Amino acid sequence: MSRISERRRADILSAALTEFGLRGIEGASMSEIAARAGIGKSTIYEYFPSKTDLFIASCKAKIGQINEQMQSIFATELPFSQQLEAYVNMMQDLAQGVDFNEVLRVFTNTSIQELQLAMEELGDNVADATEQAIRRAQARGKLVADLDVAITAAYLLGLPNPHLILRMRRLGRENPVKAMVEMALRGIKADREKTKN
Repeated sequence: MSRISERRRADILSAALTEFGLRGIEGASMSEIAARAGIGKSTIYEYFPSKTDLFIASCKAKIGQINEQMQSIFATELPFSQQLEAYVNMMQDLAQGVDFNEVLRVFTNTSIQELQLAMEELGDNVADATEQAIRRAQARGKLVADLDVAITAAYLLGLPNPHLILRMRRLGRENPVKAMVEMALRGIKADREKTKN
């Protein structure tokens, strides 16, 4: 595929993500997607044979972006607590404006199993990146050595909870994400790390 074709495909996917985000899969207009991408409607069909194919491709593109963001967060040399804060903030940003009813409808539609597989792969990739970050923190003496790394990662990946964050704000926490991460790490920080806080 030429650079122009790749750029056009990327423009279509970006426009589709916006349109699907605003109107859902049923309400999205291929004409509006084409207008957002600055192309004719027929050009979309040169790249994607149907609206469902475009939806799946745009979701996969977004999943790829999320995967890259998460991989980069957990691969940094930042302290593990700051990595977790960045993860929670990123997930909060992603959750804003998401129509969870639409997401449920999409994922219960058996015709979109391909998208379910992409989401499962994303979950596996994020869990792997988190487990590696935990192991690096253990190797540096920042986290206790006797953790079940897989269970710890699963627990920590559940931190982006909007209800908990809202409640912590109501309790007067200026930085609820930082407070939540500190609380989650309290029992697993290495002894010398605990005494610093």
